[in-house]
Amino acid sequence: MNRSIEQALLSLIPTHNAALPPQLTELASSLLAQSRHKASTLKAEEEIARPYACAHIACERLKTTLNLPPIEPRPPIPPRIYKRLYSHLDKILPSGTGTPGRGTPARGGLEGRVRTPSTKLREQLAPLGTSPQASKSRPLPGRTTPSKEKSLADFRDSNADGTPSKKKLGTTPQSNRKPPPLPLWIRPTLRFLCKELGPASIGPIVASGIESIVCPNGKPTEDEWVKINLVSLLGALYLFVWRGVTFPGQDLDQSTYIKFRKQLVATLNRARKEVEINVKDGDAEKAWEWWYDVKLKDLDMSALVINRHGWLELDWAKGVQDFVHMNEERARDNEEDAEREERNAEPVQLRRADTMFQERYDFLTDRKRKAYAEWKDGIMKRIKAQG
Repeated sequence: MNRSIEQALLSLIPTHNAALPPQLTELASSLLAQSRHKASTLKAEEEIARPYACAHIACERLKTTLNLPPIEPRPPIPPRIYKRLYSHLDKILPSGTGTPGRGTPARGGLEGRVRTPSTKLREQLAPLGTSPQASKSRPLPGRTTPSKEKSLADFRDSNADGTPSKKKLGTTPQSNRKPPPLPLWIRPTLRFLCKELGPASIGPIVASGIESIVCPNGKPTEDEWVKINLVSLLGALYLFVWRGVTFPGQDLDQSTYIKFRKQLVATLNRARKEVEINVKDGDAEKAWEWWYDVKLKDLDMSALVINRHGWLELDWAKGVQDFVHMNEERARDNEEDAEREERNAEPVQLRRADTMFQERYDFLTDRKRKAYAEWKDGIMKRIKAQG
């Protein structure tokens, strides 16, 4: 099943607690495939919402048959554009694909693969007791007795107290765990951006952001849009972190922003020629998989998608605020240290060699006043002792 279809369905019916019905996912996938034939040319912002709109249409056509919970559409594009896209797809996609009747042959091609919901629902509800005859005819699953060899193997793999050992649990040392897989060119390109554009300190934050999107939960994403837009995605994340760290809580000048965007695009396109990747095994061209020369409009589109998907609300984005707070505290501590040193420092009095007012004749300096106070205390103590 298409990952984007599954995410769209879960977003449309968020109160649906059980697994998604196969009829719904199959219909949504079928509508998506048909839409690519019947509406092959869509605008860029409409193409982003194509899977979502097909999933929405599938939910509307099967909501009565499958008794779906209320549909709560939250399209990834502006409502006015999405409403136009939804109406267009709903009009050109055959409505007969929704619920083919019992005993009526379904249409051919992709539409014929949609099952009759009633039969499938009975199969799913049978274990719950809705169909007693079907549940009685099914034999209960048997439980086999473990063999002697299996019991001994379990005993060897357990600790002295009977708990499973680390070998049995399949745990591996922390040092042996590998980082999430990323295309080989991403980290060298990110270092190249930090070196050419700065500041170098934002590199780890950008790397964390790209990992959370490309490899969510440590596994490569199945989102095809992310794979084919990796370069502009990296550039948009870099621009976001640079803006938050360099100008925290300030209004960025428009000319400065436009100038940096152009520099960022130009530097990204230079990376393919100037960045070297050491490849031990395999072709060097494979290390640049999914690479392409980026344009300003690609950067803007990736920024739009990042906001639509809520990727700036993930945990990695908090690193920008933490980094800004850390820099502010460090600057505050430096100012306090400088003020403290200035208060404690003894003023230096410069004397010219050709003047009669020399230090040996100046009895009002802090050092000589302190020495006089100590001498006076000593004299007073001696007077009291003799009296």
